[in-house]
Amino acid sequence: MKKLFILCLLFALAMPSTGFSQNPLTKEEKVQAMYDLNKKLVKSQNFSFIATWVFGEDSRSEVAENENTITINGSNIYGPLSTLETDKPIILKGGLENYTVNFNDETHVITVNFKIGAYTARIEVKSTGNAFLELNNMNSGKQLTYKGGIK
Repeated sequence: MKKLFILCLLFALAMPSTGFSQNPLTKEEKVQAMYDLNKKLVKSQNFSFIATWVFGEDSRSEVAENENTITINGSNIYGPLSTLETDKPIILKGGLENYTVNFNDETHVITVNFKIGAYTARIEVKSTGNAFLELNNMNSGKQLTYKGGIK
C-alpha cells in the first residue's frame, strides 16, 4: 500500500511538468502566424485600419482609435481620420479606384494601394502587425502618414 501511495505521489508530481513542456513559438513562427492572419483579412476585402498616430512633415500627434478607423468593405471605404489641424478631419467615403494588393511572402509585408476621391493611399502591413497608411492629397500635394493596425 505504501508503494502504491509513493507511486501515485511521484506520478502526480511528474504530471504538471509534462503538461507544460511544450516549446513556445519561435519568432519566425509568430511572424508567419501574424502574416497569415493579416493576409486572410486583406484578401477578404473586409477589414479596418485603426490609426493610433498621425505624422506630418514636421509634427506628429497621438489620435483616438475610435475616431480614426477606416473600414474597407468590398470596393467601398468609409471612416474619419484626424489631421494635425484639430478641427479638420478627413472623411474617406465612397468607392475605391485602382485597388491593388501585393503580398510579399519573403518579407511578410502586405501592401494595399487605392484611390478615393482626391486622395491616393497606400496601406503597408509589416511583419510585426503594425500598419502604416500614407494618404496623399493630389490637389494640395500634402501627405499624412498614420500608424496603427488592421483588424
